[in-house]
Amino acid sequence: MPTPAERQALLFFAAVAALGVGVNAWRAARGGERLVQGSPSDLAAQIARVDSAVAHSPSREAGRAALRKRNADKAARKRNPESAAPPAAALSSPISRLPSPISLIDLDLAPTASIESLPRIGPALAARIVANRDSFGAFGSLDGLQRVKGVGAAMAKALRDRVTFSGVARADAPTRKDKGRRRPAAP
Repeated sequence: MPTPAERQALLFFAAVAALGVGVNAWRAARGGERLVQGSPSDLAAQIARVDSAVAHSPSREAGRAALRKRNADKAARKRNPESAAPPAAALSSPISRLPSPISLIDLDLAPTASIESLPRIGPALAARIVANRDSFGAFGSLDGLQRVKGVGAAMAKALRDRVTFSGVARADAPTRKDKGRRRPAAP
């Protein structure tokens, strides 16, 4: 025996099915609507036009041109290895291939936009970091930053080389153990 909730769900599904049958009957009485107007040759012509547009889209052509150039360079190096120019990466010095120096962001002072530029930090987390800093004061260290919901040990490790802290954490600020909990009431 179905429960009252199950009966209500069955009644709902029966009503939806009856409505679908009614709509189909109404459409059939009006002569029906064909989904595809035209002949199979019209459909084939439309598919050919779509395929042509996709094949000649700018992004696809740029990718194909780059692939053709890369294949031509590879074939030229195979035919004549001595005269073929070395790849551009081989010409650059190891120092020029190093990543550019990273400027440190002071999380005790930085605005939301600067915090968003850090890896793995989006607008919502940046806003939580600023709100936590405004409520509880400076972080002072990566341990202090971990009191923000969404910042754990892995995130702190990823940010270690990109952030700095100029402030000193308040003694009564919540710790990472207190993350997500309210501070106890003052005595």
